[in-house]
Amino acid sequence: MGRALPLAVLSALVAGCAQPEPPLTDPERAAVADSVTSEMNAYAAAIRALDVQRVLGYFGDPEQFRFIDNGTVYSHAELKPMVQGLFGSLRSYEGGFGSIHVNVLNHDAAVADAPYTDVFTDTTGVVTRIRGVVTWVWVRTPEGWRIVHGQAFGAPDSTATP
Repeated sequence: MGRALPLAVLSALVAGCAQPEPPLTDPERAAVADSVTSEMNAYAAAIRALDVQRVLGYFGDPEQFRFIDNGTVYSHAELKPMVQGLFGSLRSYEGGFGSIHVNVLNHDAAVADAPYTDVFTDTTGVVTRIRGVVTWVWVRTPEGWRIVHGQAFGAPDSTATP
């Protein structure tokens, strides 16, 4: 107990001296938003190409990553076989994001959400159309922007077009 107090006091002093990150300027905020929007569109292009490795490359830290799809929670490890199975069953995919909204948190983090349309054609020619909305938490890493958490809600839609 005698040592805990000095360490706690030292920690409080160090924390009190730390300078908070200055707020982002409007141009910095716009640059982060543009960068994340670009990554969202590149992610959609990877899906349209049915490129499993490119799609999986967008997902961040395997230990912390979670994706919730219509209430089902997937870990990073569960995504690879899911994406491989889905892409392997498809002849083509058309679709992508509608208007993307980016909420910039700081220089290296943002939350992006967008409506999406999926039009899957399986190897037998059956077409499935889905409309929904997705929210991704993006974090800039040394490797680039990565998704660390996401949620998607979608439902079949016979009127959905690519």
